[in-house]
Amino acid sequence: MKKYLCLFFLLFIYKLSFSQDAPQKDFIDKLSFSERKSAAAFLKTPRNSNGDNYDLKYHRMNWSIDPDTLFISGEVTSYFTTTKPSVNQIRFDLSSVMIVDSVKYHLLNISFSHNSGDTLIINLPSALLLNQLDSVSVFYHGNPPQGSGFGSFTKSLHDSVPIIWTLSEPFGAKDWWPCKNNLSDKIDSIDIFITTPQQYRTASNGMLISETMQGNFKTAHWKHRYPIATYLIAIAATNYQVFSLYAKNGTDSIQILNYVYPESLSDAQVNLPSVIPYIELFDSLFTPYPFIKERYGQTQFGWTGGMEHQTMTFLGTFSHEVIAHELTHQWTGDMITCGNWHEIWLNEGFATYGTGLTYNFFSPTMYWPIWLQDQINKITSQPNGSVYCNDTTDVNHIFDSRLSYSKGAMLLHMLRWVIGDNAFFAGIKSYLSDTTLAYKFACSDNFISHMETASDTTLTEFFNDWLYGEGYPSYSVACNFSSTSNDIKVTINQSQSDPSSVSFFKMPVPLKFKDATHDTIIVFKNTFSGQQYNINLGFKPNSVIFDPDLWIVSANDTIILGTKEYDLSNEISVFPNPVSDFLNINCSCRQFQKAEIYDINGMLVHPIISNISANTNYKIDLSDLSSGIYFLKAVIDNNVLIKKITKL
Repeated sequence: MKKYLCLFFLLFIYKLSFSQDAPQKDFIDKLSFSERKSAAAFLKTPRNSNGDNYDLKYHRMNWSIDPDTLFISGEVTSYFTTTKPSVNQIRFDLSSVMIVDSVKYHLLNISFSHNSGDTLIINLPSALLLNQLDSVSVFYHGNPPQGSGFGSFTKSLHDSVPIIWTLSEPFGAKDWWPCKNNLSDKIDSIDIFITTPQQYRTASNGMLISETMQGNFKTAHWKHRYPIATYLIAIAATNYQVFSLYAKNGTDSIQILNYVYPESLSDAQVNLPSVIPYIELFDSLFTPYPFIKERYGQTQFGWTGGMEHQTMTFLGTFSHEVIAHELTHQWTGDMITCGNWHEIWLNEGFATYGTGLTYNFFSPTMYWPIWLQDQINKITSQPNGSVYCNDTTDVNHIFDSRLSYSKGAMLLHMLRWVIGDNAFFAGIKSYLSDTTLAYKFACSDNFISHMETASDTTLTEFFNDWLYGEGYPSYSVACNFSSTSNDIKVTINQSQSDPSSVSFFKMPVPLKFKDATHDTIIVFKNTFSGQQYNINLGFKPNSVIFDPDLWIVSANDTIILGTKEYDLSNEISVFPNPVSDFLNINCSCRQFQKAEIYDINGMLVHPIISNISANTNYKIDLSDLSSGIYFLKAVIDNNVLIKKITKL
């Protein structure tokens, strides 16, 4: 833990130079909606076996586009190694709307067919041997179809200026170029040549090698020498303004190349530099930036979300959460890509937690607790659902913002709590450094194996509960004091929102005990419901807070303090929670002695309310309080109930 406290201290200076946006409660909903929409068309398309007899090694793409016209013409040369003996035919995915002019093999035209199933079938003049390296070139043109995902290849306007941009996730690339459209084969390297009218600039993957003028046209050459999944290849062209930023990387630096609209330049120059401390943070917490031999980039495009195109994120907004989320994807999603839709949390849960980590390290007291509580509220808004996607035919399940994104992120957060910071970040680094996974595909078992090795413990039960299981726990904690000493008996009871899926969540439970001069957190190893512990703090607390630092996904938790052993949580109802303005309190059997509202720092924020009659609904106006976490302290018969309240 000391190592990461030192990191926090070293990064502290960044707080003085930039500010973060407050977490947006609907950010993940908007982001996951985009993923659902882009995936919908593919999931309705019958699966095929295109490309199952070859391994892609290299693409050279030559494209001509004009942002003012929805049209593309091009030549795509593909180098491949055969993976089966006697290969006399290879297939690419390509929309049947596109027109194939010719296919060349060793400079000779060869026969092909292009069917309504979006498959380009190329007939080789003679059979290729197993493991034989060869190539073909496809010449084609057309108006890419619209309506697949976001259009995959889209023409739009900004400030009355035309723009063409692509967004192929997960399988829209076939709408605009002949490709192998799956999650089984990464292309080892690519060269992209894009010709446009001379007034436009083009953004793409990797390094910009040159921009060459040819009469009234300009050709940009982009080169990328890292393995890349098909859906992460992208282009965009308009009248971009370009500027660079630089992040530290040891004694060297990483270029961050930004392509933005002229009308957005000043806004971009203010907001895009926030990526600098984030990329340096992830370099320290994860591994060095995965594409360090090239650079990182951010390109503005005509959609309000973001897309983690490898080395060149496309941004529709310059908000903190989009910038941080898409940057995290360069490690998890781009360098290591989930190998199937069941494992989508490996992409999206990680990227969501990446955003959380920027709050953790740069706004630990202001925005970090708010971000955590937002995730918990979202996850516990429904009683069931697993992070692991059981039904990959349902696009709403694959890109479920509550499960794949928020619960996936909080799974990582709880794992960090269970095994500790040092083991957690060591496991992350080991996972990302694994040469059998880096720049390839991974599944949950790969990740779990690295975390078990780093923590030197078995995590089967944890992942059975939180990855494959459904729901969340609710805790009722009773702290009964001795009348003659400082001895305290703590009883922790747990119920589950979906007990048919998970009968008990085995978690370390932190409780914060306070009085006027003491403040102590004790972590209880909770292995069954009803477990009892005897402790002596040396003082008698007047308040106890459940999970003060928000490590556990839980809801409807209660704390009871007193000398009598009865369950006040069944007698007191507090609603709504979360609350926007008025909080309702009702005690069904007894009269309140008093009720108080405290903030997360233990400061009284609402005047004491005394002698509330039994069976009376009492309203407390909290509309003047800022958003955040508060605690209701209710006293009955000298016993105390403490309940966490979320103010929206």
